[in-house]
Amino acid sequence: MNTSKNTKKRPRNSSPATGTHKKLKLSSISGPIAVPVAASSEPREDNSREVLSHQPEFTEQVKAKRRINKLTPARPFPLVPTSVSASGPRSAHTEGKNFICITRKTSLGAYMRRCKHIIIKDGYKILHLSAMGAAIPLLLQLSLALPPILPFAPDEIHTEIHTGTVEVQDEILPEDEEEDITYQTRGKSTLKVTLKIGDGEFSGGPTRDTKRRRQGKAREGAGGKTAGHIVYDEPEQVDAEMV
Repeated sequence: MNTSKNTKKRPRNSSPATGTHKKLKLSSISGPIAVPVAASSEPREDNSREVLSHQPEFTEQVKAKRRINKLTPARPFPLVPTSVSASGPRSAHTEGKNFICITRKTSLGAYMRRCKHIIIKDGYKILHLSAMGAAIPLLLQLSLALPPILPFAPDEIHTEIHTGTVEVQDEILPEDEEEDITYQTRGKSTLKVTLKIGDGEFSGGPTRDTKRRRQGKAREGAGGKTAGHIVYDEPEQVDAEMV
């Protein structure tokens, strides 16, 4: 007996029938479950053009940048006292050494050597330190690093910290040279540290003056020993009557 199977082949160019159903296998705890899914053969609409058409058009607005010139803020105390010549070297200053403005240009080690020299050699027992803005962290490091290197007991060293805000002005330079320069005000944080040793009284002066005085006295003493008294003998006087 010849058995034959009747099979129908679908042409290659033919589209699938509309409304065909497919089964999707999903796994669960009890086992796989077949879920019927309807697949439509309708062509999908291309919404890419519509989405692009709905996007807003951004216009680039180029804003003119303002040129700002930051002016130097006023210091809490002058760098050089009024009684001292500002054009002379720093070593010649005998007053106001214990008032120091901290800046980022000077290193921490330089400030430590300077403060130690002022306290030990010059005899000052109070240091007034001030800083603004970005120099405040350097002042905090100095206030913590300075007491251990001083030859005083920790109980004798007292530190006072004061915070504040100072108004500073900035110049706004316009792009057009014919326009006037305007000013704006902003706040800048400040920190003041007062380092006091003992009662804070001044115990001495600069060592340079004492050295010079000692050298001068030594020279005077040496000159007094070497130089002797010179005595001139008077010539014999002849009476006029005898001649």
